[in-house]
Amino acid sequence: IIGRVIKMEYYFTTKEISLLLKTPIQFIRKMIREKRIIAYKVGRQYIVKEQDLNNYLDSVKYER
Repeated sequence: IIGRVIKMEYYFTTKEISLLLKTPIQFIRKMIREKRIIAYKVGRQYIVKEQDLNNYLDSVKYER
C-alpha cells in the first residue's frame, strides 16, 4: 500500500511520490523547496496530501 490515511485524507512521502512518478527523490524535494508542491514537515520527512499532489500534476499536465 502506498500512502497513509489521516482523517480520511491520503498523504504520501517524498519516496512514495518519487516511485509513483518515476523521478528522483531529489527532484521531489526541489519542487517542495520551490513551493511548487505543498508539503508538511513531520519530524524529518515531508508528507504531501493526495489533493495537493493532484493539483501539482494538473498544473504541469501536457496536452496535445
